[in-house]
Amino acid sequence: MNKVEDENKIRAPICVIMGHVDSGKTSLLDKVRKTVVQAREAGGITQHIGASLFPKETIIELSKDLQTGNFEFKTPGILIIDTPGHEAFMTLRTRGASIADVAIVVVDLTKGFQAQTFESIQTLRRNKVPFVIAANKVDRIGGWEAKKDTPFVKSYSLQNKKIQERFDNEIYAIMGELSHLNFEADRYDKIKNFAKKIAIIPTSATSGEGITDLFLVIAGLTQQYMMNKLTYADGPGKGVILEVKEETGMGTTVNIILYQGNIESKDTIIIAGRKKAITTKIRSMVQPKPLDEIRDPREKFETPKKIWASAGIKISAPNLEEAIPGGAFYVARGGKEVIDRLTKEVEKELSEIQISTSDEGVLIRTDTLGSLEALTTLLKEKGIPIRSADVGDVSRRDIIDVSITARNVPEYGAILAFNVKVSEDAQELAFTEGIEIFSDPIIYRMIDEYLDWMNDLKRKSEANTLADIPRPTKIIHLPQYVFKRNKPMVVGVKIIGGRLNVKDILIDSENQRLGTIHQIKKDNDFIREAIKDEEISVAIRGPTYGRQFKEGQVCYVDLRANHALLLMTKFMKELTPEEQEILKELEMLKKQSGLKFWPFTG
Repeated sequence: MNKVEDENKIRAPICVIMGHVDSGKTSLLDKVRKTVVQAREAGGITQHIGASLFPKETIIELSKDLQTGNFEFKTPGILIIDTPGHEAFMTLRTRGASIADVAIVVVDLTKGFQAQTFESIQTLRRNKVPFVIAANKVDRIGGWEAKKDTPFVKSYSLQNKKIQERFDNEIYAIMGELSHLNFEADRYDKIKNFAKKIAIIPTSATSGEGITDLFLVIAGLTQQYMMNKLTYADGPGKGVILEVKEETGMGTTVNIILYQGNIESKDTIIIAGRKKAITTKIRSMVQPKPLDEIRDPREKFETPKKIWASAGIKISAPNLEEAIPGGAFYVARGGKEVIDRLTKEVEKELSEIQISTSDEGVLIRTDTLGSLEALTTLLKEKGIPIRSADVGDVSRRDIIDVSITARNVPEYGAILAFNVKVSEDAQELAFTEGIEIFSDPIIYRMIDEYLDWMNDLKRKSEANTLADIPRPTKIIHLPQYVFKRNKPMVVGVKIIGGRLNVKDILIDSENQRLGTIHQIKKDNDFIREAIKDEEISVAIRGPTYGRQFKEGQVCYVDLRANHALLLMTKFMKELTPEEQEILKELEMLKKQSGLKFWPFTG
């Protein structure tokens, strides 16, 4: 080890930025970075943790109008971890806070404290991380005259008295909320002892007001109260894995925050895996340039041979597929003894990072383990069991697994696919089997869509009046009408009896799934339902004409067992003669296919 590595170093403080969804966290950082990371996030909401280094030169330039005396920046800058704001990302935010030296809690000044504001503060309290409040969107206070890129104290002095009073009332409300949480707080420019009060810094990501104040306060706080923590003896690095992701040209990579020591491009590393510690050798190591963003850099990554803490780094190495976000990351130098010791440390932590599954439940697939962790957390809070949870695209095998569950518990016949692909053959099989795939770039919106579908399905399954129960329905293909052979297949059919509806699942006379009704068209109009004797064209997702679906094919609408039982025991006399006959045919084909849970009359 050379002389430089023996000396103590001062690392950049790690600052985690937290707050409720749409409070303006990423936008605040973008105002400084002059990038469009926030605009490139789905829905304008951060879905994964990112990291950016704000070098001291940027902070000095930003805050030059506010600096007094001979303020000296002793740290290399500030490393900011940008975190998602929704409650689903509690685990990710906890992970960010666990390595943070200081935090910014962003509060929408026009809305005050919200659910995730309280949650963020409780996380920081639990991890004993000091924080400041960025009271954002000051420019939306009624009558406020925005002063572009102006320090808050100057902008405030230029407002008229009435607007100042209106603004002060919003700040008092934030002070009151913090008081209820047993924190003393005040506007930062009125505080004399920052060790005793939480600083509130008014900001605007739109006009740039207060951003200079925010960075100067963070820099001052870390230098005044945290220099002992920021000074360290250089040596093999320690870090935390933020994300695991497949990158084009790099394979599986890990994004890490290096918070201690250093790392070299040829080092051996030990990281937490799903079942055990992973020992591997770095293949490549890159980091975004200062003010750039590890998730979505504007420029090419830098490829240094050695990186010192604090830093956000992307690493490519063999055997990273099983790496766990939130797990420990160590640089191993010194041979087998060191590797064995670090392996034991990592594996000691693994028992705390588990995703439990049930025999029955939904299947989820996500792009990263961080997303997987967030999704499983939210589903469990909603009381939704999980049968299978993994990182990766949705495959045909996944559809087959879910279809087995769906036969017994239809509301779990669903896949939640977050930021992953669904193979073409898997998609077609899903239509055949009537499996719903929910996919949305906003994770909590995807959850809400699934819950709405599940509740609607439950209501239908619990229906006990004839008007709410699907009628026994049979259709036959009209051979002269074949408009499209697949994806979806479009053919002409005649309704022999019953009622055909969009989303009905079709089976053949051997109880084999054929597909799902996608559209119904009569003459030149799309309709939701067709009745007996109507000749219509139907788009069916799943089958290919000439293979699963033959010329002159006879099809039935599949019936739930509980609906069939009600029809047989309670409503048989109210069915038409054609519907009674179709129900008997359904009973026979279900019996011949060996089903035991379907109701049989004899």
